[in-house]
Amino acid sequence: MNRRSVIKVAAGSVAALALPSCALASHERSLSELAKSRGLSFGCAISRRVLQDDQYRRLIESHCDTFVGENAFKWQYLEPEERAHQLDEAQWIANFASEHGRLLRGHCFLWNHHQRMPPWLVNLAARIMPSQSPELTRHMWRHGQFLARSFPDIQSWDAMNEAIDPTTGLLRETHFSRVLGNRFFDLAFRILAKKMPSARLVYNETMSWEAKGTHRDGVLRLLERGLSRGLPIHTLGIQSHIGKTVAKERDELAWRRFLEDVQGMGVDIALTEFDCSDRNIAARDKQIRDNEVAAHSKGYLDLTLSFTNVRELILWSLADKHSYMNRNSYPKRRRRSDGLPLRGHPYDEGLKSKSMMTAIQSAIQHAPAR
Repeated sequence: MNRRSVIKVAAGSVAALALPSCALASHERSLSELAKSRGLSFGCAISRRVLQDDQYRRLIESHCDTFVGENAFKWQYLEPEERAHQLDEAQWIANFASEHGRLLRGHCFLWNHHQRMPPWLVNLAARIMPSQSPELTRHMWRHGQFLARSFPDIQSWDAMNEAIDPTTGLLRETHFSRVLGNRFFDLAFRILAKKMPSARLVYNETMSWEAKGTHRDGVLRLLERGLSRGLPIHTLGIQSHIGKTVAKERDELAWRRFLEDVQGMGVDIALTEFDCSDRNIAARDKQIRDNEVAAHSKGYLDLTLSFTNVRELILWSLADKHSYMNRNSYPKRRRRSDGLPLRGHPYDEGLKSKSMMTAIQSAIQHAPAR
């Protein structure tokens, strides 16, 4: 059977079981209930803006036992000016999760990226020398204390986000790494461990099963070194924006070996931002694109969820209607060349379920219990 036939068969099987729009049929199980039966948690990213859509909010409530804020808990949004905090959005999300009895992930404490940290902090790091590092680290300790005091109910935090340069496999060169070197990574975990001793701490990285192993190898080295220094790295967050591997080379054997290595370290895994853009699919027809996305997603999840140290499956959106991929801020280089809206989530722009929905259901249902 050729690859196109495999896609056709997989898509046909999932399309037959697609969920109705916006609500679950009486005989259907929510994704969180299905995930719970396998020892997994299921959730997605939220913001106050997207939850103003009542139908989408009901969809979120039906399927998710875990939430994560899209941007609200990032330092650059919480403290855009030094000591001038803006808590409204983050507190609204925290209250929404609490009122609905859902778990809330903290995303994120530190980010080894200039564009993703407060400009005032980047400017500080740019002008000081390594000998002046306490000027930087005192703000890091202060921010850790602020998070612990402001959001005491969050029990899982992305302590560090995207530390590795994917092109080199080394610590990304930033003003933060220039001043602190590997201590920047270490302090992310040591500060939160001190301020939030009961929280599970996550290293979150943008990767999946790409063919080139430079990024994976760099992440493994970072984990190995961190664990050898006694860092409390409880979980590896794998963002899993797998659309970049659709119609591209990927190395499933290397991916399996990578997951085996992480499991061998005693580190759990969370799929933290799962989606599958269709930007590399040439067809304009929606059903063809949706079917290929579904087949690709199921292949990735079948392999990855076969590892019982994978504990969470978090989507960055449930629906194309509210996808970050279709906002004006999304980079042009990551859009479709024909200008069509991207379709990378299990529900479409009308909140109708797609073949990707049942691909996810099937992968969870057939995953081993943990």
